[in-house]
Amino acid sequence: MSEVTGSSPVGSTNQTMIELLSPAKVNFGLWITGRRTDGYYNIVTLFRKISLYDVIYIKEGPFRITTSTGIPEEDNIVYKGLKMFSERTGVDIPFSVYIEKHIPEGSGLGGGSSNLAVTLNAINELLGGPLSEEELKDLTGQISSDAPFFLKEGSAIGKGKGDILQYVNLPEVELTVIYPGVKSSTRRVYACVRDDMLTDEVEADMIIKDIIEGSTERMGNVLGDIACELYPEIGEVKRFIEYFGYKAFVSGSGSCVFYIGEPLPEIKKGAKLRNWRVFSVRTLDGV
Repeated sequence: MSEVTGSSPVGSTNQTMIELLSPAKVNFGLWITGRRTDGYYNIVTLFRKISLYDVIYIKEGPFRITTSTGIPEEDNIVYKGLKMFSERTGVDIPFSVYIEKHIPEGSGLGGGSSNLAVTLNAINELLGGPLSEEELKDLTGQISSDAPFFLKEGSAIGKGKGDILQYVNLPEVELTVIYPGVKSSTRRVYACVRDDMLTDEVEADMIIKDIIEGSTERMGNVLGDIACELYPEIGEVKRFIEYFGYKAFVSGSGSCVFYIGEPLPEIKKGAKLRNWRVFSVRTLDGV
């Protein structure tokens, strides 16, 4: 956490505030291994944080959550998380939070989950740690299956709903991420999963092992395949990237598509003509 003093997006001047970077993620593959009794699915995936960030400002003041994109407070999962935090600890939240959004919403990059984890982790620390690491993981995981991943640094294999994590040390790679300007609904994508799309967990583990060892030959994403069918724009981005000879991968349930490597001038030009946003990023690896 860094502290800055002066004019603040969350209120008056000359007050100390905390500034936090909230990173996005991509999924290096995602496989569904079975249905759960709680209505969710078990998955196997490899989460990797990337150098695309929202910026979160926290300062003392009346409890409120605002964003640069105008997300209604009651709809913001950070607000929901802090309300749960207060209920569990019995501590009122004496902070105002402002989130400067740069990670596209509904993109499969985990912006909201990252905001939730980063904000709650910081406020828990500011309040003297009323929740343990495990309690914080449990709380954030109840709101977002991806959120526990953002509580720690590094890349991780995710299982269960994505909240059973094994952190791994991987070499940094350059990625090009393209956002086609459409929001993908995770709920809608999961609703289209069929039993014949399930993968044996042992097989998924073997593919993850290959990816960690440097091979993406068998890397895939069943949710991404569904998203390409539901949202033609996602499929168009994937085909556009593949036209230039790269393997294209959907992150999460979409809508962002990425490839390993720097953005080609032709890809940047083509994306601009189609009003797609292009992000040149690197993975944030290490444990």
